Amino acid sequence: MKEKTLKADLAVIGGGLSGICAAIVAARLGSRVVLIHDRPVLGGNASSEIRVWVRGASGKYNREGGILRELELENIYRNPTLNYSLWDGVLYEKVTAEKNITLLLNTSCLDAACTDGRITSVRAWQLTTYTYYTVEADLFADCSGDSILAEPTGALYRVGREAKDEYHESMAQDVADSHTMGMSCLINARETDHPVEFIPPSFSRVYADDDDFSARPRPETGGKGKTHTVNTDVNFWWIERGGERDSLHDTEEVSRELQSVVYGIWDHVKNRGEHHAEKFEVDWIGALPGKRESRRYIGDYVLTANDLIDGGDFPDAVAYGGWTMDNHDPRGIDAEGYSSTHYGVHSPYQIPLRSLYSKNIENLFFAGRNISATHMALSSTRVMATCSLLGQAVGTAAAVCHRYGLSPREAAEQKITLIQQILLENDCYIPKVARPISPINATAQSDLSRADRDVLESGFDRPSESASNAVAFDAGSVLTYRLEVPADGVALHLVFDPDYERTSISEHHKYRAFAMRGHVYTGMKPLRMPKELVRAFTVTDGEGTVLYETQNNRLASHLIDLPNGTKEVCITLQEAWGGEQIKLFSCDFTERRN
Repeated sequence: MKEKTLKADLAVIGGGLSGICAAIVAARLGSRVVLIHDRPVLGGNASSEIRVWVRGASGKYNREGGILRELELENIYRNPTLNYSLWDGVLYEKVTAEKNITLLLNTSCLDAACTDGRITSVRAWQLTTYTYYTVEADLFADCSGDSILAEPTGALYRVGREAKDEYHESMAQDVADSHTMGMSCLINARETDHPVEFIPPSFSRVYADDDDFSARPRPETGGKGKTHTVNTDVNFWWIERGGERDSLHDTEEVSRELQSVVYGIWDHVKNRGEHHAEKFEVDWIGALPGKRESRRYIGDYVLTANDLIDGGDFPDAVAYGGWTMDNHDPRGIDAEGYSSTHYGVHSPYQIPLRSLYSKNIENLFFAGRNISATHMALSSTRVMATCSLLGQAVGTAAAVCHRYGLSPREAAEQKITLIQQILLENDCYIPKVARPISPINATAQSDLSRADRDVLESGFDRPSESASNAVAFDAGSVLTYRLEVPADGVALHLVFDPDYERTSISEHHKYRAFAMRGHVYTGMKPLRMPKELVRAFTVTDGEGTVLYETQNNRLASHLIDLPNGTKEVCITLQEAWGGEQIKLFSCDFTERRN
């Protein structure tokens, strides 16, 4: 067998959304990254192989930004019908476009070497090339979901549900156990204009009537005004098993059981009972189960249900969540009644950096559904939009560690203000943490009122219930600034409005949550780019030299490095994606970060 050795500043294990975000931001901030993923496509639970919907914090102004928003807007632009294979391509392109990332697909992490509480390397096997890889790095980020580095490194972790008296969580179990939330295989259906027959395979379970799977959500009204199990609001998440088993080592067995259940459910929908699905056909059935929970690392801080309810007040806050504590019964489809219990949280709530690195392994970060949290807290933080923010926080912190030669704990203690500022400048939001405005002074030469400048230089880059925090400009408007001191290591910071309420993107409420497709109905319309997001703009200096330009902008946030010596900056807002006006949250200047 071949043997190869790679060296990196950061090795990321797992190419789901959290791992993708960690790798991209670390690479952009100057770190050499190796991203190891055990599947042929990126995206994890959000990929074409599993197709779980991306969900995050509740509240119309709490939408997640950063790398996740960049991925979503790129997908809307390139893939307005939300084809899953093209979504895979968007993720692949974003990762491979970064020159600082070495991507290893179809590569499973097998082992790790440690010395004095530090990981020195990981060993991996690439199935397609029959090659063993040894990846040496200064820092490691386990974004695998399953905490694959826990056992070979001796990193502290736990599995299962805590007793309510351990962390004083009123909704927790009376007695601790090893049960987890289960796994699901999903179904995508397609509506046709003709009846479609379904003949089940021999391994299908038989569900003669609705009472045979009582844990499902009750049928709701679908897009055609009829009541049926196949509808735009249900993606069969409730086809769930495995929570009473070992969610790592029993996965293959559980997966086989899920296949028989999935085909049996579709047989029931098509052939047994009144579900009005005569003209629906199977578009896709998942073969790889999506996991909700397995091993959780233990960090310097264990996030609890009470933190989520209170909202948190952490000096090292780097991300946020806001999905309910959505606690699935380990019995899944075999449970009696509705198989998930929801408990309210404060949306948004803070997540600290101390929950994203190991308590006992000096150079180990983690992000995703394996962070340092109780079972109840994890039932909220596990959703993928939140996991994406955790990944971006870890990638940012790792880049700061690399730059200053620090451990994760040292970075949390010594450089948290810098980490937070970099996150905020890169389209992330941290509740209760304002983006500081740089002391770099510029005089506005345009016809901007003092009130408009106050909005653009407030550090608030999204709307709130009480204020839009944006200034609307007619297409063709020009903003001109003169720097009081010629630029030296200065960047222009612009944040445009990506339509937080999503009304201009689609008439369908599901796509306003996150642009991912479920069942396909006749008459579905392609998505549109946000109406008041800038489509084309240019940045020039006082001599008319173009410093930056784009004709089909897909980013809400821009950090544009200015050449040293720049004295004047002209921003021409040429065109919006669909409206007469362009909305701008912020226009200010900051230090270069690279």
